[in-house]
Amino acid sequence: MRIKSLVASFAILFAPAMAAAAPAPAPTLMTPTGPWNVEYADSMCLLSRPYGKDRSTSLVLKPSMLGDDLEIIVTQATTSVRDRKSGRAYLAVAGGSASGNARFTAYSSAKTRLLRINADEDAKIALSAVRGSLSIDAKHESRHLFAIPGIDQALPVLADCIAQLRKVYKVSEADLAAIVTMPAANVYSFFSTNDYPAEALSNGQTGTVGVLVWVEATGRVSTCEIIESSAAKVLEKATCNILQRRARFTPAKDAVGNAVRAPSFTRIMWIM
Repeated sequence: MRIKSLVASFAILFAPAMAAAAPAPAPTLMTPTGPWNVEYADSMCLLSRPYGKDRSTSLVLKPSMLGDDLEIIVTQATTSVRDRKSGRAYLAVAGGSASGNARFTAYSSAKTRLLRINADEDAKIALSAVRGSLSIDAKHESRHLFAIPGIDQALPVLADCIAQLRKVYKVSEADLAAIVTMPAANVYSFFSTNDYPAEALSNGQTGTVGVLVWVEATGRVSTCEIIESSAAKVLEKATCNILQRRARFTPAKDAVGNAVRAPSFTRIMWIM
Protein backbone atom coordinates (compact mmCIF):
# COMPACT_ATOMS: atom_id res chain seq x y z
CA MET A 1 0.00 0.00 0.00
CA ARG A 2 1.40 3.37 -1.01
CA ILE A 3 2.25 5.59 1.93
CA LYS A 4 -0.19 8.49 2.19
CA SER A 5 -0.61 11.31 4.65
CA LEU A 6 -0.82 10.49 8.34
CA VAL A 7 -4.50 11.42 8.39
CA ALA A 8 -5.18 8.71 5.76
CA SER A 9 -2.91 5.97 7.03
CA PHE A 10 -2.11 6.52 10.72
CA ALA A 11 -2.55 3.03 12.13
CA ILE A 12 -2.67 0.78 15.14
CA LEU A 13 -1.45 -2.72 14.34
CA PHE A 14 -3.44 -5.50 15.91
CA ALA A 15 -3.13 -9.27 16.30
CA PRO A 16 -6.17 -11.50 15.63
CA ALA A 17 -9.22 -11.01 17.82
CA MET A 18 -9.35 -13.07 21.00
CA ALA A 19 -11.38 -16.24 21.10
CA ALA A 20 -14.61 -16.62 22.48
CA ALA A 21 -15.04 -15.79 26.16
CA ALA A 22 -17.78 -13.26 26.86
CA PRO A 23 -16.37 -9.75 27.36
CA ALA A 24 -16.44 -8.19 30.82
CA PRO A 25 -18.58 -5.07 31.36
CA ALA A 26 -16.99 -1.94 29.95
CA PRO A 27 -15.26 0.48 32.35
CA THR A 28 -16.73 3.93 32.93
CA LEU A 29 -16.22 6.28 30.00
CA MET A 30 -13.60 8.95 30.77
CA THR A 31 -14.10 12.33 29.11
CA PRO A 32 -11.20 14.70 28.37
CA THR A 33 -10.53 17.62 30.71
CA GLY A 34 -8.18 19.47 28.38
CA PRO A 35 -7.32 19.80 24.69
CA TRP A 36 -5.18 17.53 22.54
CA ASN A 37 -1.53 18.59 22.77
CA VAL A 38 1.19 17.79 20.25
CA GLU A 39 4.74 17.67 21.62
CA TYR A 40 7.56 18.21 19.14
CA ALA A 41 10.58 16.37 20.57
CA ASP A 42 14.05 15.62 19.18
CA SER A 43 13.32 11.98 18.40
CA MET A 44 9.56 11.58 18.62
CA CYS A 45 6.17 13.22 18.25
CA LEU A 46 3.54 12.79 20.97
CA LEU A 47 -0.20 13.46 20.91
CA SER A 48 -1.65 13.58 24.42
CA ARG A 49 -4.75 14.58 26.32
CA PRO A 50 -5.59 14.81 30.05
CA TYR A 51 -8.55 13.01 31.62
CA GLY A 52 -10.24 13.09 35.03
CA LYS A 53 -11.33 16.06 37.11
CA ASP A 54 -7.83 16.48 38.54
CA ARG A 55 -6.16 15.58 35.22
CA SER A 56 -4.51 12.66 36.97
CA THR A 57 -4.82 10.42 33.90
CA SER A 58 -3.37 11.00 30.44
CA LEU A 59 -3.77 9.23 27.13
CA VAL A 60 -0.67 9.50 24.93
CA LEU A 61 -0.35 8.42 21.29
CA LYS A 62 3.22 7.96 20.13
CA PRO A 63 3.53 7.20 16.39
CA SER A 64 6.70 6.13 14.69
CA MET A 65 8.50 8.60 12.46
CA LEU A 66 7.18 6.70 9.42
CA GLY A 67 3.61 6.98 10.68
CA ASP A 68 2.93 3.24 10.35
CA ASP A 69 3.35 2.13 13.96
CA LEU A 70 1.82 3.38 17.17
CA GLU A 71 2.53 3.07 20.88
CA ILE A 72 -0.33 3.89 23.26
CA ILE A 73 0.61 5.12 26.73
CA VAL A 74 -1.71 5.63 29.69
CA THR A 75 -0.36 7.45 32.74
CA GLN A 76 -2.16 7.57 36.08
CA ALA A 77 -1.20 9.29 39.31
CA THR A 78 -0.88 6.81 42.18
CA THR A 79 0.32 6.73 45.78
CA SER A 80 1.11 3.00 45.73
CA VAL A 81 4.06 1.19 44.19
CA ARG A 82 3.08 -1.92 42.25
CA ASP A 83 5.11 -4.62 40.57
CA ARG A 84 6.03 -4.40 36.92
CA LYS A 85 3.65 -6.40 34.75
CA SER A 86 3.52 -7.41 31.11
CA GLY A 87 1.19 -9.37 28.91
CA ARG A 88 -1.54 -9.00 26.33
CA ALA A 89 -3.90 -6.05 26.00
CA TYR A 90 -7.25 -6.06 24.26
CA LEU A 91 -8.04 -2.91 22.26
CA ALA A 92 -11.32 -1.83 20.70
CA VAL A 93 -12.66 1.33 19.10
CA ALA A 94 -16.15 2.73 18.79
CA GLY A 95 -16.71 4.08 15.31
CA GLY A 96 -14.26 1.59 13.79
CA SER A 97 -14.67 -2.04 12.82
CA ALA A 98 -11.55 -3.71 14.21
CA SER A 99 -10.24 -4.81 17.57
CA GLY A 100 -7.54 -7.13 18.75
CA ASN A 101 -4.62 -7.99 20.96
CA ALA A 102 -1.41 -6.10 21.65
CA ARG A 103 1.56 -6.36 24.03
CA PHE A 104 1.72 -4.21 27.14
CA THR A 105 4.11 -3.44 29.95
CA ALA A 106 3.11 -1.57 33.11
CA TYR A 107 5.34 -0.13 35.81
CA SER A 108 5.45 2.51 38.54
CA SER A 109 7.64 5.61 38.37
CA ALA A 110 7.64 8.78 40.50
CA LYS A 111 4.08 8.35 41.86
CA THR A 112 2.83 7.48 38.39
CA ARG A 113 1.66 4.18 36.93
CA LEU A 114 2.53 3.84 33.26
CA LEU A 115 0.81 1.44 30.89
CA ARG A 116 2.61 1.15 27.54
CA ILE A 117 1.05 -0.79 24.68
CA ASN A 118 2.88 -1.83 21.52
CA ALA A 119 0.71 -3.06 18.69
CA ASP A 120 1.21 -6.24 16.70
CA GLU A 121 1.50 -6.59 12.95
CA ASP A 122 -1.46 -8.65 11.77
CA ALA A 123 -4.21 -6.12 11.04
CA LYS A 124 -4.67 -2.38 10.74
CA ILE A 125 -7.20 0.22 11.78
CA ALA A 126 -6.90 3.87 10.78
CA LEU A 127 -7.22 6.15 13.79
CA SER A 128 -8.30 9.00 11.53
CA ALA A 129 -11.52 7.06 10.87
CA VAL A 130 -12.18 6.45 14.55
CA ARG A 131 -14.94 8.35 16.30
CA GLY A 132 -16.29 7.85 19.76
CA SER A 133 -14.02 6.01 22.15
CA LEU A 134 -10.92 3.89 22.63
CA SER A 135 -11.16 0.90 24.98
CA ILE A 136 -8.05 -0.66 26.56
CA ASP A 137 -8.07 -3.86 28.61
CA ALA A 138 -4.59 -4.77 29.90
CA LYS A 139 -5.21 -8.18 31.38
CA HIS A 140 -4.68 -8.37 35.17
CA GLU A 141 -3.47 -4.75 35.18
CA SER A 142 -6.12 -2.13 34.34
CA ARG A 143 -9.02 -1.27 32.04
CA HIS A 144 -9.84 2.09 30.45
CA LEU A 145 -12.43 3.65 28.18
CA PHE A 146 -11.49 7.03 26.71
CA ALA A 147 -13.68 9.40 24.73
CA ILE A 148 -11.50 10.77 21.91
CA PRO A 149 -13.39 13.67 20.31
CA GLY A 150 -11.48 15.97 17.98
CA ILE A 151 -8.80 13.46 17.04
CA ASP A 152 -9.37 14.19 13.34
CA GLN A 153 -8.37 17.82 13.94
CA ALA A 154 -5.33 16.82 16.01
CA LEU A 155 -3.84 14.32 13.56
CA PRO A 156 -2.78 16.86 10.88
CA VAL A 157 -0.71 18.71 13.51
CA LEU A 158 0.89 15.41 14.49
CA ALA A 159 1.57 14.72 10.80
CA ASP A 160 3.47 18.01 10.53
CA CYS A 161 5.64 17.01 13.49
CA ILE A 162 6.42 13.66 11.88
CA ALA A 163 7.30 15.31 8.56
CA GLN A 164 9.84 17.50 10.37
CA LEU A 165 11.23 14.48 12.22
CA ARG A 166 11.79 12.66 8.92
CA LYS A 167 13.87 15.57 7.67
CA VAL A 168 16.10 15.38 10.73
CA TYR A 169 16.79 11.69 10.11
CA LYS A 170 17.13 12.11 6.33
CA VAL A 171 14.06 10.12 5.36
CA SER A 172 13.04 11.67 2.06
CA GLU A 173 9.36 12.27 1.39
CA ALA A 174 10.09 11.72 -2.31
CA ASP A 175 11.65 8.33 -1.59
CA LEU A 176 8.67 7.33 0.55
CA ALA A 177 6.24 8.42 -2.15
CA ALA A 178 7.94 6.09 -4.64
CA ILE A 179 7.49 3.05 -2.41
CA VAL A 180 4.31 1.05 -2.99
CA THR A 181 5.01 -1.75 -0.50
CA MET A 182 7.12 -1.13 2.61
CA PRO A 183 9.61 -3.68 4.01
CA ALA A 184 7.88 -6.39 6.02
CA ALA A 185 9.02 -8.81 8.70
CA ASN A 186 7.99 -10.24 12.05
CA VAL A 187 10.89 -8.57 13.82
CA TYR A 188 10.29 -10.37 17.12
CA SER A 189 11.04 -13.67 15.37
CA PHE A 190 14.69 -12.61 15.12
CA PHE A 191 15.00 -12.42 18.94
CA SER A 192 15.01 -15.14 21.59
CA THR A 193 15.09 -15.19 25.38
CA ASN A 194 18.77 -16.15 25.16
CA ASP A 195 19.48 -12.73 23.61
CA TYR A 196 18.73 -10.80 26.81
CA PRO A 197 22.08 -9.19 27.72
CA ALA A 198 23.56 -10.58 30.93
CA GLU A 199 24.41 -7.05 32.10
CA ALA A 200 20.77 -5.97 31.68
CA LEU A 201 19.53 -9.05 33.52
CA SER A 202 21.85 -8.52 36.47
CA ASN A 203 20.88 -4.83 36.69
CA GLY A 204 17.14 -5.46 36.24
CA GLN A 205 17.06 -3.31 33.11
CA THR A 206 14.02 -3.39 30.82
CA GLY A 207 12.69 -1.00 28.21
CA THR A 208 11.51 -0.36 24.68
CA VAL A 209 14.01 0.56 21.97
CA GLY A 210 12.80 2.40 18.87
CA VAL A 211 15.08 1.98 15.85
CA LEU A 212 15.16 3.19 12.26
CA VAL A 213 16.67 0.55 9.99
CA TRP A 214 17.39 0.75 6.28
CA VAL A 215 16.46 -2.43 4.46
CA GLU A 216 18.32 -3.09 1.23
CA ALA A 217 16.76 -4.62 -1.88
CA THR A 218 18.17 -7.95 -0.69
CA GLY A 219 16.07 -7.77 2.49
CA ARG A 220 19.08 -7.37 4.77
CA VAL A 221 19.47 -4.52 7.25
CA SER A 222 22.39 -2.27 6.30
CA THR A 223 22.11 0.43 8.97
CA CYS A 224 20.38 0.70 12.34
CA GLU A 225 19.93 3.98 14.20
CA ILE A 226 18.53 4.44 17.70
CA ILE A 227 15.61 6.86 17.50
CA GLU A 228 13.90 6.26 20.84
CA SER A 229 16.23 5.44 23.71
CA SER A 230 15.42 2.85 26.37
CA ALA A 231 17.84 4.52 28.85
CA ALA A 232 19.76 1.22 28.83
CA LYS A 233 22.60 1.37 26.30
CA VAL A 234 23.18 -2.37 26.50
CA LEU A 235 19.63 -3.02 25.25
CA GLU A 236 20.04 -0.52 22.43
CA LYS A 237 23.29 -2.15 21.32
CA ALA A 238 21.75 -5.63 21.44
CA THR A 239 18.75 -4.50 19.38
CA CYS A 240 20.82 -3.16 16.51
CA ASN A 241 23.32 -6.03 16.62
CA ILE A 242 20.58 -8.63 16.30
CA LEU A 243 18.69 -6.82 13.55
CA GLN A 244 21.82 -6.27 11.48
CA ARG A 245 23.04 -9.86 11.91
CA ARG A 246 19.80 -11.83 11.67
CA ALA A 247 16.97 -9.81 10.20
CA ARG A 248 15.64 -10.74 6.79
CA PHE A 249 12.84 -8.57 5.50
CA THR A 250 10.62 -8.91 2.50
CA PRO A 251 12.06 -5.89 0.70
CA ALA A 252 10.11 -2.80 -0.28
CA LYS A 253 8.71 -2.62 -3.81
CA ASP A 254 8.28 0.30 -6.17
CA ALA A 255 5.38 0.90 -8.57
CA VAL A 256 6.67 -1.62 -11.13
CA GLY A 257 7.42 -4.30 -8.57
CA ASN A 258 11.18 -3.83 -8.24
CA ALA A 259 12.78 -4.43 -4.84
CA VAL A 260 14.19 -1.13 -3.52
CA ARG A 261 16.06 0.18 -0.50
CA ALA A 262 13.69 1.61 2.10
CA PRO A 263 13.45 2.63 5.76
CA SER A 264 11.56 0.70 8.41
CA PHE A 265 10.83 1.74 11.99
CA THR A 266 10.26 -0.76 14.77
CA ARG A 267 10.06 -0.85 18.56
CA ILE A 268 11.54 -3.79 20.43
CA MET A 269 10.23 -4.32 23.96
CA TRP A 270 12.75 -5.94 26.33
CA ILE A 271 10.95 -7.52 29.30
CA MET A 272 12.37 -9.96 31.80
